[in-house]
Amino acid sequence: MKEHIKETFGTFFIITTLICIAMYILGSVFKPEQRFGYEVFLYPVIYGAVASVPGLIMYTKNEMSIAQVIIRKILQLLMLIAVVMMMVFGGSSLSHDQLITAIGVAASVVVIFIAVHIIQWMLDSKTALKMTEDLEKWKKAYNN
Repeated sequence: MKEHIKETFGTFFIITTLICIAMYILGSVFKPEQRFGYEVFLYPVIYGAVASVPGLIMYTKNEMSIAQVIIRKILQLLMLIAVVMMMVFGGSSLSHDQLITAIGVAASVVVIFIAVHIIQWMLDSKTALKMTEDLEKWKKAYNN
């Protein structure tokens, strides 16, 4: 569990960074004239924390099949989209302009979700490669 919490913190920072980029892009496209105060700096942190929660909730120690992992990730993504939409739009009915913005927000959630998993996979692959190299060095030193 301790390792999972450390991984979740790493995920939080990746998510928060990507949310900042997405907010810049979406804001530039849909509301380029809008300006904010300093409180806007809290939103990526809040959204990043909220986006990290499903990973903690859906944690299991049990070994899962690939199909189970895929289903779990799809459920996690759908839960994430629903929570973010509720936070951004507050459950109110959407006008035509807000609907387009909502589609952009949902698409950015999907892109961020996929990007986070790709980045994590790349980092995990790099760690696995380093561990394999270290193990090979240890085996050579031990066998000599």
